Amino acid sequence: MVKIYDAIIIGGGPAGCSAALHLAYHKRSVLVLDRGTSPMHFHTNSILNFPGSVYHEGRSLLRSIQGEARAAGAEFIAADVIEISGRYPDFKIKTSPSYRTNDESEYHAKLLLIATGTSRKHPRVNGQWRGWLPVANVGNGAFYCPDCEAPLCKDKEVLIVNTGSVGSALHVANSLSRFTDKIQILMTEDAYVPIENQDLSKLDSSPFPWTKGKIKSISFPRPGVVQSVTLADGRKLKANVFFVAFVDVARSELAQQIGVEVDAKGNILTDHRGKTKIEGIWSAGDVRPITQQVATAVGTGNYAAVMMNQFLGNAHEQEKEFDHPDHRRALHIE
Repeated sequence: MVKIYDAIIIGGGPAGCSAALHLAYHKRSVLVLDRGTSPMHFHTNSILNFPGSVYHEGRSLLRSIQGEARAAGAEFIAADVIEISGRYPDFKIKTSPSYRTNDESEYHAKLLLIATGTSRKHPRVNGQWRGWLPVANVGNGAFYCPDCEAPLCKDKEVLIVNTGSVGSALHVANSLSRFTDKIQILMTEDAYVPIENQDLSKLDSSPFPWTKGKIKSISFPRPGVVQSVTLADGRKLKANVFFVAFVDVARSELAQQIGVEVDAKGNILTDHRGKTKIEGIWSAGDVRPITQQVATAVGTGNYAAVMMNQFLGNAHEQEKEFDHPDHRRALHIE
């Protein structure tokens, strides 16, 4: 007999794990399918926006949340989901081996939570984005989010490595300027937004020195203290830290596959509870159009799980009156 979980969560980042914790705590059978490619799996930078402590290392924080969810009864499987089909109350999820997973199975669930996050477009090193990975989110040497990490640049020499637009680079620079006045901008000539299509005069009129070029190699003998990029023309740009003004893409292909609505950027659209227009499917975390912070992702995951638990209800709840209007709508009681 095929097991049908109360809920399957696709994505094991902070949002997915937070949702798994709440559902498992309420004795729901919940399975998390995670291919292990989110930035938090590799993140050794400090996280300052999560309450309860002054400092968290990203991957350690994620392991802690995963551990709490497991202890509550949630199951975790390393798996790459390739297909979603079916409808409430029986969704079918297929997995296939990937470069980080070996699972090849089919799972069933009454409800789905899609928490697949976003894909960051890293700077290219010698033409290849994978060349940047050794320094990405590692040891407080390269940052990505000015809302989360700007305070970590206090009084440091910062090289903003731009992979997007002039506007993106200047947004990061202006955010950092409250913490340091030692900022320079590198407009990469192989960025994901073509440099020749941009108004570079905005950089000339800004207070920040800037240059352009292609990165040939990176060096970080002492991350956060001594590091540099060498450009294709031989110039070396030194800094204490890098700050990437990056382009990101919502990982919503699976959601779109089953008809979930997305916006122009591919972010999954939901109501304020995280519920999509497809009955039985919720979404949480950075794949929604939200501020990309761990605290925000955890909040959206928990809220969605609260509503999913109420949606599942029990045999006695359908005839009850509820004071909370969201609860009534979650249970189809109008």
